[in-house]
Amino acid sequence: MAGRALVTGASGFIGRALTAELLRQGWSVVAVGREAAGLPRGAEAIGVARYDDTTLSAALRDIRCDVVFHLAAYGVTPSARDPGLMFDVNVAGTAAVVRTAARLGARAVVYAGSSAEYIEAPHGTAIAEDYPITTSALYGAAKAAGGLWGRAVAAQEGLVFQWLRVFGVFGPGEAPHRLFPAIAAKLTRDEPVDLSPGDQIRDLLYVDDVVLALLLGAMAALDGKAGPFNLCSGLPVSIRDVALALADALGKPHDLLRFGAISYRPDENLWLLGNAARFREATGFRPRFDIAQAARHFVRQYESPQAGERT
Repeated sequence: MAGRALVTGASGFIGRALTAELLRQGWSVVAVGREAAGLPRGAEAIGVARYDDTTLSAALRDIRCDVVFHLAAYGVTPSARDPGLMFDVNVAGTAAVVRTAARLGARAVVYAGSSAEYIEAPHGTAIAEDYPITTSALYGAAKAAGGLWGRAVAAQEGLVFQWLRVFGVFGPGEAPHRLFPAIAAKLTRDEPVDLSPGDQIRDLLYVDDVVLALLLGAMAALDGKAGPFNLCSGLPVSIRDVALALADALGKPHDLLRFGAISYRPDENLWLLGNAARFREATGFRPRFDIAQAARHFVRQYESPQAGERT
């Protein structure tokens, strides 16, 4: 399948990887982000200051597309907690993107939701799509509200709204402060890495697998199969195992990893695992990278960034 796709949030971690893969597969891509200059090469780059109907209509007035991947969001980083922006971007902005998609002739909108939409689950529970939604966490509530409102608007506009709740994602292109690049930077310099005890359990996907899942989600949407779906591995992995796999991939001694040197955050969730069955049944998606394979792939691109370029 190839056609013309529009990607919002195309300058972000997942957005850049998705845009590059779409281009590699022969899609024509319109990449939308805050500044056109920072958007991926090879795509038609369009900068937008806001995600509202007026701005999007003006910026995209001559565009046509088959599918819209809506990845733009506010609140991913802990410092981004302005309630007004949280609502404007994640809820009102999602509705504006859906209405714009209809005007552009799209048949489907793929919405990148979040595992933050769910309430915290007890240890041992794999969260399925019918698990309760948070009513207290600003970012999670905004993403859930954006999904609900976007789906309702899509129904009015005659579009399929593919709601994919993304769990943990890692890989080349992450912000330097995130776990993989932060550990890799210190290990590469043979510096000790101060870590928590590392017993947090997470559900992680390598970014290339997330891109594959987004594309499968789009195909499912065009076939009339809509979520919400969890976009996750369904496999528990500890932060300790993540750090050890990265050290092994870099050929660094484990004693550089100082587990327990820092404490868990007071509000830290020690267990987060998704149930992947529903999306697997709908699309056949299975991750291609386990944590060790992903660490080796990450290191190859970390040590030689040009080897990992997709555009």
